[in-house]
Amino acid sequence: MNVYLKTSILIILLVTTLFSQSDEPRVEIYHPSQDMPFWVDQIEVAGNIPDGSQVAVNGEKVSPDQEGLFRHMVTLTEPEVFIHIAETRGNQEYLDTIRVFHRNLDQMTPDSVFINNNIPAELAIHFGSPRSGKYYGSEVSLRGRTHPDATLFMNGDTVDVYASGSFASHVQIQPGENVFAFVATWNGVEVRDTIQLSRPLPPPTPEALVEKSAKPRRERWILADEHLQLGIQGPELKKVYFKIPGLTGWQLMDETRPGIYSATARLIGVDHEMNTKVLYRIGSFSKRVSSAPLRILTDALGGLSIEEDTRVYDTPTTDQLLFPMTDSVSFQIVGLENRMYKIRLGQYRTGYVRAANIKLDPTSKLTAPHYLGSMRSEIVEDWTIFRMYTGSTRLPFEIKEKAIPARLELKVYGAKQGWEWTTYPEDNSTIAYLERSQPEDFVWQMDFYPQHRFWGWYGRYEGDYLVIGVRKAPEISKSAPFANISIEIDPGHGGWQRGAVGPAGYCEADANLRYSLKLEKLLRDAGAEVFITRTVDRQLSLSDRATKAREDSVHIFIWAHNNAPGSRRDIKEASGSSTFFTWPSSKALSDKIYPHLGTMGIATSGKVARYYYYMTRQTEYLVYLIEGAFMTNPEEEMFLLSEEGLDALAQSAFKGLETFLLEQANSE
Repeated sequence: MNVYLKTSILIILLVTTLFSQSDEPRVEIYHPSQDMPFWVDQIEVAGNIPDGSQVAVNGEKVSPDQEGLFRHMVTLTEPEVFIHIAETRGNQEYLDTIRVFHRNLDQMTPDSVFINNNIPAELAIHFGSPRSGKYYGSEVSLRGRTHPDATLFMNGDTVDVYASGSFASHVQIQPGENVFAFVATWNGVEVRDTIQLSRPLPPPTPEALVEKSAKPRRERWILADEHLQLGIQGPELKKVYFKIPGLTGWQLMDETRPGIYSATARLIGVDHEMNTKVLYRIGSFSKRVSSAPLRILTDALGGLSIEEDTRVYDTPTTDQLLFPMTDSVSFQIVGLENRMYKIRLGQYRTGYVRAANIKLDPTSKLTAPHYLGSMRSEIVEDWTIFRMYTGSTRLPFEIKEKAIPARLELKVYGAKQGWEWTTYPEDNSTIAYLERSQPEDFVWQMDFYPQHRFWGWYGRYEGDYLVIGVRKAPEISKSAPFANISIEIDPGHGGWQRGAVGPAGYCEADANLRYSLKLEKLLRDAGAEVFITRTVDRQLSLSDRATKAREDSVHIFIWAHNNAPGSRRDIKEASGSSTFFTWPSSKALSDKIYPHLGTMGIATSGKVARYYYYMTRQTEYLVYLIEGAFMTNPEEEMFLLSEEGLDALAQSAFKGLETFLLEQANSE
């Protein structure tokens, strides 16, 4: 073989080998990021290890779980820490080094002067959010940090620099390119940097109908005789028509906004299931544009939930939760919209469930009401348990706490009362009265009236039974109110879920943990049994947090957070501490915490009821959310950076709990 040919082949093989190696999957690091600052001592290094690789962190081998996720704790002992990650794959070794910074703890003097213990030695400008690139909003607060003694200009205008070194400037974003030039000067040194935000220009007026705007945009199912909302975008001031083949002729639409055409079609005269599309056109001879597939049903379909966490929503989005459900629940499907099944709950009530959570199952379709069995009760430790026989058919049910009069309202959809035998608990310290009703043919209802107030409740299926649990109130001593109380503190976020980030780079995950540890000590010293979901920088899912509190059998769950506004709000105007709750029994607790937050020296921003939050919706314990301050507000970020500010926040939370428990002791 020619020597040149041999050489060429060797070069080709070498290049092919190099390219094949570079295309191989590499370890993906979720946390931490390069140059990330921390205000806690231990952090979690986490990432994904591809099949065939072995990974070591600082020389210590780490093992992934079944999905390839690895976690490894690292202690920060120096101001600047290098984390070495070695990946071995076959005979190849890849080395990565991540630098992180361990910050000193800042202080606040009695006259509220901030003492920055992290002053940089050199002048620099570090931008936070947003970074240069595309931006779709019309306004935003540019934020970052520099030397606290620096003079800072943006496009020639002076920008305030706070004692923490943070800065923020709220700006308008115009369509096209937006350039914000920053200049910082200090001690005879000048540095410059720029943020460039590109806001897309408005799309040009279309010259024809826009096919992707034709409704329904995604596959849609709907029952016959219902009203279908139609629409399409096109050029302005045109006569636009729609047609549903096999059901309607061409009908003129209304131009409800410039270039936006709308109509409503009632699907009458359908006596068999139809699969079609909606057609649109301009005038009589233009090109026809079709929608996504449209399926018109003449009867409900049967469906069975297949996910343990199956949620029922009020609309075909996930904005408004009605109630959570579990797996193996029978649903009556009457539509599909936005990849969510529309389900029939009662004669006047529908909901939506993610289509991925339900499988079509004709055997699950109810052709008549399902009759429920009798209800019996028992006492298990501090819970009163009610069990109602439902058999192998699980129906959707909704259980909510109502305020006036105080009660649990249980609704079972698709059900009627069979046996009307209801056995009261022998111990009547929890439940005063049970009331049964049938507000609709397919909706069965039971109301549980408490003897005093609720301290926890739940509803779930256990085998062939629907089980409702109501927790007995703990005995509270006026002299030692925390003595019989168990509390779970949950520092929000952690690990690669950093939460809100302040202008100085201070992450909510760290602030939450710092004040939670202070609160934990106050509660332990007062005699409470205290659990905490995390004591280091570590990622936890919401379900992990809720499950831990349930397993710890706590009375009170404190969801410890700090706040941030929407991206368009001026971050210097968004301020104040607040409390959030969902259920009436937790409102009383929230009400007692809130006044103490007003003693910390920062503003308060309200007691908020929010049904959608996963954690405040938990029911087996009293649960509320503290938003201590706004991480994004430069003044309040300094409050949260300081030991004294966090002490005040922990003390306020403690005093509020004490006030609540003493009030409960006096009312029993």
